[in-house]
Amino acid sequence: MLMQKNNQSRFVSVFLLLLVISPVSLAAIRSSVEPSQETTGSRIALAPARVELELAPGAETTIVVDLDYNGAVENSPPVRIVASLNDWTIKRNGEVEFKKVNTIPNSASSWLIFSPAETTVLPGHTHSIRVTISVPKDATPGDHLTALIVEERPDSIKLNQNRRQIVVRYRMAAVFYIKVPALTRRGSLDNLRVEARADSVIVTPTLKNQGNSVVRPLTSVKVTDRSGRVVAELPEQESLPVLSGAELVQPIKVEKVLLPGVYSVTYQVDFQDGSRPTQGVTDLVVGKIAAAANSGPANQAGPAKP
Repeated sequence: MLMQKNNQSRFVSVFLLLLVISPVSLAAIRSSVEPSQETTGSRIALAPARVELELAPGAETTIVVDLDYNGAVENSPPVRIVASLNDWTIKRNGEVEFKKVNTIPNSASSWLIFSPAETTVLPGHTHSIRVTISVPKDATPGDHLTALIVEERPDSIKLNQNRRQIVVRYRMAAVFYIKVPALTRRGSLDNLRVEARADSVIVTPTLKNQGNSVVRPLTSVKVTDRSGRVVAELPEQESLPVLSGAELVQPIKVEKVLLPGVYSVTYQVDFQDGSRPTQGVTDLVVGKIAAAANSGPANQAGPAKP
């Protein structure tokens, strides 16, 4: 957030990337500072937000990414936008990271050409960006990544000199997975840690993908007491994707206050890679001896029972 002291205005830059849900939509940010009427409730949607294409070496195809602008108020002003490309990846902690083009080993940024690179977006209209993907004949098997970035031109942002306001600059991404055969997916659960807190249980798995194509694990958690009674659980849900050759360590919070005692925590993951689901099981001690009991090895991982 950048504070401009002379006119007491606030500038907010928003970047939203969804790897699972499409389309992406951005809305004006609410704040204790009075928002500018020109941006309050405005919505720009980019669809699809995720593009997955399986293309052989030497293949070429063209797709359309649509940009839809719904103004917040009647007679909302047009917005000048520009498009560009970035490399992207997901860090070990689950954070999405954007980089300059052609800086990651499996970049597909040099394979894309798009048009228009700059246009004026009118409220109530859908604007199309044509993207052509040309896969080199010597492309290696596996996933190759890039992102189409769409953002508002900085010089189109208007600041009111007489009052405090929020100006929202839209910046969005459509991420591309260009999949070159032959694709392999090999997920594994390499470690499992659990921790009891005052109001919850924190389960931290270490997931790896030794294949050359992304896996999207389905995970669930179950906490049982010594008698085998289920005291807390999270139903199956899709986690963040694990990119090819990558590792993901992302804590999962199970909201439950546990009484002192010994519990068993079961974490199950289905990598959707053609193999059977895997379970990790570990004990969790809650109470005065918890610190000592939970300081040793914390995981047992293996195939789930049928």
